[in-house]
Amino acid sequence: AREVSAAPIQTSAYDAALLVAPALPAAHPLITEDTDTLGEGGWQLELGNEHITLRSAGAERDLVLTTAALSYGLSERTDLIVTVPHLRIGADPLTGEAGGHGLVDLGLDIKWRFYEHGPFSFALKPGATFPTGDTQRALGTGDTVWSLFLVSSYKLEEWNFLLHLGHVHHNNTFNERVDLWHASAAVTWQATDQLKLIVDTGTNRNTERFATDDPVFVIG
Repeated sequence: AREVSAAPIQTSAYDAALLVAPALPAAHPLITEDTDTLGEGGWQLELGNEHITLRSAGAERDLVLTTAALSYGLSERTDLIVTVPHLRIGADPLTGEAGGHGLVDLGLDIKWRFYEHGPFSFALKPGATFPTGDTQRALGTGDTVWSLFLVSSYKLEEWNFLLHLGHVHHNNTFNERVDLWHASAAVTWQATDQLKLIVDTGTNRNTERFATDDPVFVIG
């Protein structure tokens, strides 16, 4: 769960684009991607749920983003990933406007681990989201969004150090910034056979055109 400050609280396609565009499916619970792949013929289904609270002028509005990501191993080092997000927007307590829900822009990504040597590995992850969501109901960006990410991993027996850098070409119909970047890093420690501890932190460029601050996240 996380809280996002927003002023004023309103239902708009801008809000949906702000919340959905930076979403980067990765190994739960990380936002930072890793270089692991499923292997040829492997399948994986990941389900995620994020509860966002928008607060302004003493009022709160809830949004719930539920995501299903289905991955398939095209080869030993290449995965195909289809992401289906669903957004539920709560009623606006300031205007009394009713909320809504529905599918947001669908995503398609390919992850290719192109280099491995000892503990080092590197992967490229190009992808796109398609304007399948209804912008009139705040459920999409209204345009195709392209992205390209570079991921590196330094993996030891119990430790894994990850670096995740990339660019999102955020085409949209809401006068938001088009050129966005992402930078994050994570450390995982396999404490026991049943317990893994992680620290994940990073930042994305703010989609608001005239914003001077960029959002930062920390996950433990």
